[in-house]
Amino acid sequence: MMFEERFRFSGSPFRLAPDPKFFFGSKSHNKAMSYLHYGLRQAEGFIVITGEIGAGKTMLIGHLLDQLDRSNVVAANLLTPNLEAADLLSHILSAFRIEAAGEGKASEIEAFEDFLFDQLNHGRRVLLVVDEAQNLPLKTLEELRVLSNMEYDGTPLFQVFLVGQPDFRETMARPDMEQLRQRVIATYHLEPMTREETEGYVKHRLTQVGWTGEPALTREAFDAIFAATGGLPRKIHKLCNRVLLFAAVENVDRIDAATVETVLADLIAEQTAAPSVEAAEEFRRVAPAQVEAPKAVEDIPPPAGNDRAEPVIDVRGDAPMPMPDMAPETPAEPAPAMTPPPAGGSVFDRLKAGRTKAAKAPAAAETPAPKSATLDDVATAIAAARVVQREHQTADIAARAAEIAPPAGAPLLAPRLYGTDAVDAGPITEIDGDDDRNGVEGEDRPALADDPSAWKSSVVASINDTRDELRRAHQSVARLRGQLTEIDARRRRRREQIDASLGRAETLLSEIRNAWR
Repeated sequence: MMFEERFRFSGSPFRLAPDPKFFFGSKSHNKAMSYLHYGLRQAEGFIVITGEIGAGKTMLIGHLLDQLDRSNVVAANLLTPNLEAADLLSHILSAFRIEAAGEGKASEIEAFEDFLFDQLNHGRRVLLVVDEAQNLPLKTLEELRVLSNMEYDGTPLFQVFLVGQPDFRETMARPDMEQLRQRVIATYHLEPMTREETEGYVKHRLTQVGWTGEPALTREAFDAIFAATGGLPRKIHKLCNRVLLFAAVENVDRIDAATVETVLADLIAEQTAAPSVEAAEEFRRVAPAQVEAPKAVEDIPPPAGNDRAEPVIDVRGDAPMPMPDMAPETPAEPAPAMTPPPAGGSVFDRLKAGRTKAAKAPAAAETPAPKSATLDDVATAIAAARVVQREHQTADIAARAAEIAPPAGAPLLAPRLYGTDAVDAGPITEIDGDDDRNGVEGEDRPALADDPSAWKSSVVASINDTRDELRRAHQSVARLRGQLTEIDARRRRRREQIDASLGRAETLLSEIRNAWR
């Protein structure tokens, strides 16, 4: 039987999910609500609310949204951790249920502006509440600040509330957050509840589900609840749920300090029995003291036999890495043999046993350790690689020149490069002129020097490709200009409509004043 049925509750009084109907106005929560209402009256800038995990920040925001007059304020809650700046506007549109006409940032901005102007025409303000703000990257916060600059004739079009954990205050204190700090008009840190507020909070939640005094809670029980939770609502919910479950299972009608301590002992036992991050960290801290550390890299003997091992690089911060020409040319002496450990030892013991066995095995042939390469060896290898690469490039160029070379005896055409539109010109077929004048000094082109037509054909192909790219670029610029012109026209029409509406409103007010007089 669930404790709700046992004590005839209408529902669960301590759900972890925030429910605004259970809002309890502690001293700190009421102050935070005052700051939020102050920000709403200002209708501009940022309001920052911070608090510990489980302090009731989300409940606070839910209670605020329930109190808003929907005819005057349009609000949306944005809860997306690690939101990148490029995705911010699309998530804002989704939060307000706005659909952009097209794709891309320009369409999203236009849709958001249309929404803001429409709300302004209907006399409504726009409020965006960003929960878990400590997870937002710095670039996203800066993008949010830029979006908050939207206004019309000095009237801000929307407002932002930032709600986060205490480390968000450190983020706001960064030097590069100065511009955002200048837009913050109020900030408040939500404190945990006191001992008396904790008792009132528990009784308030129980009363909301029809509690009539059964089970009874003693003053000592509330002392124990406050001592265990520190006045944080989420911890209170978790503990009280288990206390009520214990009372229902054990058929207890009176909850005292001993009952709370019994439940606490059970919770602690459950947490210590399950593996946790803290337990893993403790294991990693204690384990090195109980297990012998492995030998350093230089203490490991070289492998026996003809198999050559790859060189091992030991990157450590206590000594600089030697240059290749300064590396020792003699292999390190093998470490003395170690006694194999008994079966079932640690991983490090089995590793040492394997090394000992390899050292004792008869070697088929002694192979000297590889000699370290010098700087001269490296330079020689690089030069050889360049020669091979140059031969492959020469062969490729010659093959392409043979494919695109004009037939023998064909006339060479020199296009007019001046006074001709580079975008609309036809394809270039040949370039006439001296090879030495048109060539690039300092480049080694053995195949091109022997075959001038191949060099000319290659340049012709490059110029044709560039011409195609320029044509596409001009077309893109033309499309962008058309879109910008259309956006400007829409904005002018929208402003004209707003001016006409304001003019009609002023005329109507003037007529009302005259009639009143």
